[in-house]
Amino acid sequence: MTITNADDRTAAAAMFQAGKALQLRGGHSGWSQALATYDDLIARFRYSRDPVVARSVADALTWGAYICMSHDSLDRTLARYQQAIDMFEGWPEEIFRPNLAVAWGGKAIALDKLNRKAERLQALEELAGRIDYRPWDLSKDETVVSEELAKGALNCGCTLQEEGLDQEAMAAWSGLIGRFGNDTRPSVLEFVACGAANLGSVLMELKRRDEAAAQWNYVVTRFAGIDYPYLQEHVDRAREGLKDLAKPRWWPW
Repeated sequence: MTITNADDRTAAAAMFQAGKALQLRGGHSGWSQALATYDDLIARFRYSRDPVVARSVADALTWGAYICMSHDSLDRTLARYQQAIDMFEGWPEEIFRPNLAVAWGGKAIALDKLNRKAERLQALEELAGRIDYRPWDLSKDETVVSEELAKGALNCGCTLQEEGLDQEAMAAWSGLIGRFGNDTRPSVLEFVACGAANLGSVLMELKRRDEAAAQWNYVVTRFAGIDYPYLQEHVDRAREGLKDLAKPRWWPW
């Protein structure tokens, strides 16, 4: 049975919004105060079984983890993300989907910063396996989930490439394109464009010129008309790749 408490909901939401305002204000003082506010919220309401109150706790954990990450306090970052996973993965309510997606994705980033590549890959696999993709749901929360899933697939390929596993990296990026390529949200498609551009670069390194050209042409034709700065960076990269392909093979530079 779901337990609700209107006063707790109001108090928890107010504490989270206060911490968020301090965090967005920025600066060492603002972030320190924000983290203290989040910690007070977590301590006060961590045992609440009201899903709306618990969502404020989950938000405090993931937003606080971002502060820790920004200060390179990676052990604290991992602890907060893991606490979010441990506390909310078993809940029947789906309002925690964005928190769990952010927690798995953020955990993978922290592990990468700690050069723990195998654990990073495991976290990315957990993200992909535990949280489903819902392209039909364009709500704010589900957009966060879709962004984390697409970013995770991209980063999985990047990690594999760093480990010298080019074939596995290409497979990961191909999967990213196949799964998310028809999404309508630019904030999701930027990861698709990056993966496709990366795939073209690896194919070029392997001297598979026609396949590289196909990938770069896909990036240009699919994404050039979308007004979104981060996405257009990958379009420009694909255009540069095509320009290099057009040069005679004996071209001196």
